[in-house]
Amino acid sequence: MKRTVIYFFIALACFASSIANAEEKVVDGVVAVVNGDIITMYEMNAKMAPILKQFGGKSLSAVELEQVKNIREQILQRFVNEMVLDQEAKRLKVNVSDKDIEGEVNRIKGNSNLSDEEFNRQLKLQKTNLEEFKDGLRKDIRKHRLLSFKVKSKVVVTEEEIKAVWNSTKVQEAEENQSVHLKLILFPTDISAEKIREEIIAGEITFEEAADKYTAGPGAGTGGDLGVLEWGDLATTWRDALAGLKVGDLSQPFKVQSSLALLKLDSYAKNEEDTFAENREEIYDRLYREKQDAVFADFIKKLREKAVIQIK
Repeated sequence: MKRTVIYFFIALACFASSIANAEEKVVDGVVAVVNGDIITMYEMNAKMAPILKQFGGKSLSAVELEQVKNIREQILQRFVNEMVLDQEAKRLKVNVSDKDIEGEVNRIKGNSNLSDEEFNRQLKLQKTNLEEFKDGLRKDIRKHRLLSFKVKSKVVVTEEEIKAVWNSTKVQEAEENQSVHLKLILFPTDISAEKIREEIIAGEITFEEAADKYTAGPGAGTGGDLGVLEWGDLATTWRDALAGLKVGDLSQPFKVQSSLALLKLDSYAKNEEDTFAENREEIYDRLYREKQDAVFADFIKKLREKAVIQIK
């Protein structure tokens, strides 16, 4: 909650100048009614001001007008979502006491190192006041308490689900969890890659000598040495060329952009594998977020279905 409220304050400060500009252009009117509560043109203008400011007052193309229209619709729908959430919180009597609000205000001032005077000056610059700011905090805290009660309580991630995800990724990770030491010859167009490969196999020249003599790529002067590379970082064409090779083997010539290339597998090693315990929390968090998003979307959908929403 602390982080959320701090973010609320920072976001408010970031948009201060844009909101101030929007105030000068306010048009009286109602853009939507949600269960009798209204969303005003003033509120929409304030939210749209930072977006429109990016265009610098120029005439917008048809594409840009469509983009602005889509953004406006997204903002309006977020307004509606926020409103039905706040109404539901009030209906369920999700209370936020004055003591809660004062505590959050004090935390914000403390974390921002603001005195009472500096804090009030910031509010004034944003053309708001302490009561309006507290009202915004109250809605924000009430919404998060509602979501904690109605959404988070329904999200359950079982140990079986975590292990299933771990097992499904284990096969792919096992293949990629190795490193290879490679050497490369990238042939100029006037040199036959197949001929040089045959000479290396016949012992007429070493791979390293051929690399120093012919390569037009990295590793020139060092026997074509590319160093140790992670298997998972290699392009698919490189993996295909290395498939089935043993240490010391040469690949068949293969395309690297417009040139032919030859690889030598100098060595490979299995990297230390991650354990289930090391990855459990990350998998849990991912599954929890996915389930929470789904439950939240369903919760909002049901609230909107019950609501009387009029878009003007």
